[in-house]
Amino acid sequence: MLLARGKIWHANWIKSTSMVGLEIAKGALNEGSSELRELKIEVPLVKWSLVVKNVQSDRKLLGGVLLEFAKHKERVSVAVGNDRLYLELQRVIIDATLALLEVGALKLTPPKRPAG
Repeated sequence: MLLARGKIWHANWIKSTSMVGLEIAKGALNEGSSELRELKIEVPLVKWSLVVKNVQSDRKLLGGVLLEFAKHKERVSVAVGNDRLYLELQRVIIDATLALLEVGALKLTPPKRPAG
């Protein structure tokens, strides 16, 4: 199920495996960026909150979280290091999160406050 789409990135919910797939759309990049076309990141829905927590933080933190779930790990740093790709990725993650909330597949809870 398509959750969000940008000019470059799109996010799908793979219900059968309970994963959210992030990938670069075919034909979205020029010839010089062909290695990024095969970048696929599949995040288990139960771990999606880690992505959401870091989507507006430093790009290194978001990249580190996504690195854990990427098939071609060396390509994550290239994608996160490119301003255009990174900004759209942030937007697609936010849109995908809203879509998951709307269909009831995801429930976010506020962080627990430390005691004291």
